[in-house]
Amino acid sequence: MKILIIQKKFMGDVLVTSTILPLLKNKYPDAEISFLLEEKYAQILIGNPYIHQVIFFKDSLKDTLSEIKAQKFDLVIDLYSKLETAAITFFSGAGTRIGFFKKYTRFFYNHPVKRDDQVKSKNTTLGIEHRLLLLEPLGIPFQEIFPKVYLTEEEIRNAHKVLAKSGLSENDHLIMISTFGSSEEKTYPIAYMAELLNYIAACKPAAKILCNYLPSQKQLFKELLTLIAAETKKSVVQDFDTKDLREFAAVTSLCKCLIGNEGGATNVSKALGIPTFTIFSPHIQLSDWAWSSRPETDRFLHVADFVKDSSGYQDFKPSFLKNELEKFLEKT
Repeated sequence: MKILIIQKKFMGDVLVTSTILPLLKNKYPDAEISFLLEEKYAQILIGNPYIHQVIFFKDSLKDTLSEIKAQKFDLVIDLYSKLETAAITFFSGAGTRIGFFKKYTRFFYNHPVKRDDQVKSKNTTLGIEHRLLLLEPLGIPFQEIFPKVYLTEEEIRNAHKVLAKSGLSENDHLIMISTFGSSEEKTYPIAYMAELLNYIAACKPAAKILCNYLPSQKQLFKELLTLIAAETKKSVVQDFDTKDLREFAAVTSLCKCLIGNEGGATNVSKALGIPTFTIFSPHIQLSDWAWSSRPETDRFLHVADFVKDSSGYQDFKPSFLKNELEKFLEKT
């Protein structure tokens, strides 16, 4: 059997989508599973043992569809379920076509699936559970499962080298910081983050703090350094950098924990099994992304937990986080 999974883009969505792969392989052990997505998001799937091949979207729908039709898939599961991918699913030639029920795409699937609005497990999220719903037409029932990032031995060895360049090793009580979000609206106010870094350094003076950020955010990181205390600067590794997502993941796997803005970094950390303290943007719901395979240690904080009818991030004072952060640091 040949199976195609479609999740066009976004790192977190691709990662969460990967939860269905081991369940499919368990149901169809001899199946070849392919994954269709945009090339820039494929890093998160490297090393996944359940994927036979990765296929990238072409510049035109016609070229993408031509490749998919030539592969002669038996089953297509469209987790993106937009008009483009629904058309690819319909014209793929697959006998079984599964996607989310929408008024404008339902006719493209012979198994359109309606989303639930309530989670079945307190440790998963609607994002995970909606994807698992697409397996029900195949007779695969719901079960608690979580995303996982797979690292190679070579990547781990390289992570040790990256740390060594900064005079560090995994024995240095490393704390990774998701310093900024992917956009301004997903970024905890910089002055508040500076206060949290001061608090972390005071709670754990022996720790070394690694601040992860995008190349485009380097100036913002320099601004953050001007806001933290002199003692905190001694804990922050200022020359730390990783070249890509895989290198970041490998270095994070050697850290004691990750703390910071919800997004790709926090989801990678959780998928590695690293204790994670996540600060949620006001417009992101916990029910969408607060999944955890380590509920005894992971923490998820949202401004709505502290300020009813909050107007935004400015209401999310660092003082609200410190008690939970201290308990988290003690555990990790």
